[in-house]
Amino acid sequence: MTGSTAVYVDETRYNLYATIHKGLRRAQGQLMIRLGAVDPLSEADVAGLIKDLRLMVSMGRQHLKHEDTHIHTVVEQRSAGATKRLADDHDDHERDFQELEAMLAQIEAAPPERRSPMLRALYLRYTKFQAHDFEHMIEEETETLSLLHRLFRDDELATIEGNIVGSVPPDTMMEFIRIMIPAMNPAERLMMLGGMKAAMPVPVFAAIVDMGVKPVLDPADWQKLELALAKAA
Repeated sequence: MTGSTAVYVDETRYNLYATIHKGLRRAQGQLMIRLGAVDPLSEADVAGLIKDLRLMVSMGRQHLKHEDTHIHTVVEQRSAGATKRLADDHDDHERDFQELEAMLAQIEAAPPERRSPMLRALYLRYTKFQAHDFEHMIEEETETLSLLHRLFRDDELATIEGNIVGSVPPDTMMEFIRIMIPAMNPAERLMMLGGMKAAMPVPVFAAIVDMGVKPVLDPADWQKLELALAKAA
């Protein structure tokens, strides 16, 4: 997608990219800030950052797999060749992930006094990946989403997203919920959690709230959401 391309998406239509991409952007931005500010001499801070970066790489891989399997496959059935550039971007992302993992392993094995230039190199490499990924997500939320709107009805898009959600193991889904919830606006949170509350057994929904929602929201945001959920019941 070029900088001069203008694609206007019908925002009244079903959007299966919005919430997950909001979550990824927020989480990646937070990691970038931490990576730029981390103390190389702090074993705990460096270890925590490495752990969270590895988790982000894992989640990124799974997100790309979900798109390849559940979105690109069905698009190709109706418009052959339409996802080639997206597939190429996904291949580039996998190379990014491998390079980032190698750098993390090197930093982990290095003594603290040698970590500063290595962390600086990782910061630059990570922000290069982040810039590419942000541009890729914009393309998906404009050009690709417009294509999906031409090829599929909203109920079909909802089914595609449902297939993605159904393929994610519970522990992994909890990680995705943790990055998505604080990135959403209040109406988006209510829509997502209201649907989950209506569809899930009470203990399951309560566990999601206790482990995946309340810990990542400010108390005021949680109180607002709790009240809205009660009113919607």
